[in-house]
Amino acid sequence: MTTEDFGAAGHPADTDRPHSPAQPDRPAAPRALWTRPWAAGLAGLVVGAAAVGATWLTLADGDDAAGGSGVGPTSTSKLALPATLGTFVEFQGAARRSDSRGADQTAQRIAKSDAESTHLLSRAYGGAGAAVRTYAQRDDASTTVLVSAVRGGSPAPFVPYQDAAALGLVRPMREVRTVGDVACLIVNQPTPAGQTPRPDSVNVDHCQRTKDGLTVTVGNISGDLRNSPDQVAALVEDVWSDVT
Repeated sequence: MTTEDFGAAGHPADTDRPHSPAQPDRPAAPRALWTRPWAAGLAGLVVGAAAVGATWLTLADGDDAAGGSGVGPTSTSKLALPATLGTFVEFQGAARRSDSRGADQTAQRIAKSDAESTHLLSRAYGGAGAAVRTYAQRDDASTTVLVSAVRGGSPAPFVPYQDAAALGLVRPMREVRTVGDVACLIVNQPTPAGQTPRPDSVNVDHCQRTKDGLTVTVGNISGDLRNSPDQVAALVEDVWSDVT
């Protein structure tokens, strides 16, 4: 993100150099669009989407123009995501209905990001049919998710083993939880042993369902939804039912 979006933070004095004076604070630039509630939630989504896109690009890098391949068989048949997903609608429509300043421009950027991400995902799976779409909750556009589907299998989510008891924690800081046929990668805020974890200490990185020939993922989650693996897993199942 640029300083035009968020403003620049001031620089503290260099404590490693005793005679170095503190640098003056830079004036904060106007935040404009990002001060809107729905756009504030989108900030994390855009950063996360950029990271996902970079991952797909890395997977696709190589001598073969088609890039990598999925696990097991893939298919080039087209794949389309639903226009609505429970209480979620396509982000572009939710943004424009908000009537906020800059909503049209943001909607256009997200549409372009989804199209480019679709291309990267397909390329990472050797040209398999793929689709990526950003959704926002109909009544709360600050809650957003990025949904992807590709006609190829994928490895199950993986995190290195952590011994929570040895660390003095109730739960490991990263774990994979299974909800039916869906696997969710969870980031837990540390809760000391003997205490009860707060509901908001659970943060869903993404949830995924996969088999030979299809992978559906819901990630880049903003709002309170990210604290509920069961609800995110239910969205995965909704998409799965729609595209199979």
